[in-house]
Amino acid sequence: MKVCIVSLNIAAYYDPSPRARYGGAEVQAAFLCRALSLAGMNVSLVVADCPPGVDMPYETFNAYDTSAGLPGLRFFHPRMSGILDALEQADADIYYQRNAGMITGLAAWFCKRHRRCFVYGAGSDTDLALGSARVDGPRDRLLFYYGLKRAHGVVVQNDVQRERCEGTIQVPVQIIANGVLPAQRNEAARGREIFWAGGLRKIKRPDLFLELARRLPDQQFVMVGGATGTEPEYAAGIEASARDIGNLTMTGWKPHSEVLALLKNASLLVNTSTVEGFPNSYLEAWNHGVPVVSFNDVDGMIANEQLGVIARDIDEMETQLRSLLQDGARLDAMRARVRAIVTERFSPEVLGPKYVAFFERVLEHTRPR
Repeated sequence: MKVCIVSLNIAAYYDPSPRARYGGAEVQAAFLCRALSLAGMNVSLVVADCPPGVDMPYETFNAYDTSAGLPGLRFFHPRMSGILDALEQADADIYYQRNAGMITGLAAWFCKRHRRCFVYGAGSDTDLALGSARVDGPRDRLLFYYGLKRAHGVVVQNDVQRERCEGTIQVPVQIIANGVLPAQRNEAARGREIFWAGGLRKIKRPDLFLELARRLPDQQFVMVGGATGTEPEYAAGIEASARDIGNLTMTGWKPHSEVLALLKNASLLVNTSTVEGFPNSYLEAWNHGVPVVSFNDVDGMIANEQLGVIARDIDEMETQLRSLLQDGARLDAMRARVRAIVTERFSPEVLGPKYVAFFERVLEHTRPR
């Protein structure tokens, strides 16, 4: 089976330079490439802005460079034309694309025209409807919705997303959790810092992490990430506020390897987002023995299996942090559980065959060729 992963920004994941900017979708695309390769699949990538000299570990087709083209026309050429050409060059049986965006529609249209299978993957819980999808502009929103409605199969991360598909998605839907490459045992974290990672956007509520740092002045806080390009003024305000907090370090964006190195100095990961799917940060933290303190659970896993704690508001989160940091035995027990669960449920060896089985089911269901 030939599988093409359509991930326009994934080249940044493989770029070791400080210029690299990527998010959770790219981390999971890279994981999926590895998992499918281990499962025996022929994997290729469709990307954009692939820098010269970056070692891409899979056959890669660069659709376009963002700087090319004329304003007002560049969407059609070289972007749309380049994407369609790259998809054709990949010549895959299955095309997989994750997260709401205009690329969802273009990939679906290509597959419909060329009688190939298109599988869409939901990232956030908002990625399954026109009204909730975080996509800018009416053109891109309509393209996303077109693609969602014409997918041959949909991969979701949790029960909430599966329930949102009921009655609206008429094709096979499969829950497959996010994954992570298990860390070596000697890479487990044993630090004392309280860690936060992500883009400085309102939906992530980084201001609450700053507030926690103010409330716990005896603890060291580390915030990894920066502006995403969509909310620069908001990000600048967060960065300005952080300068006055002596026990908080802001690192800005870092390559993936450096983020993991910083994570090893953490005792706890804090997540302050209003909504999530299955955050990569949870998996990376658990992978290194770091429990999670969050407002968002994933199908009850954190609370039920004691992989961290769930708080209802900022006051409760402060209380939970204080309690965990003062109870070394409880924290060590959580560290052992979170590392074990990564190997048991979220490794490429476990999740790769699930994707292969679902892709085979979709091919059998649609028989597009």
